[in-house]
Amino acid sequence: MSAANEHDVLADMAKLEKTLTEDATGERARAILGYFDEVAKASEQMVQKATHDGERQLASHLTEGFRAAQRIVRHVWETLHSVSLPA
Repeated sequence: MSAANEHDVLADMAKLEKTLTEDATGERARAILGYFDEVAKASEQMVQKATHDGERQLASHLTEGFRAAQRIVRHVWETLHSVSLPA
């Protein structure tokens, strides 16, 4: 990863942390989780429709990545606020 890309990623992570820190009600965190759920479901559908192994593998990796992102966002919010994220 180039230094510029690394800087961008770290800046994006800092913005996400700030957003989650300021999100006392969990509204923004739930919106982020909802987005990742939608794209994970779309990726799961891509796995079913893919005609080549490479496409299935890519779609599976995307699904796993989006589900991991959900777990990370939930964990960060809950750690910052010391409570479980309300539904």
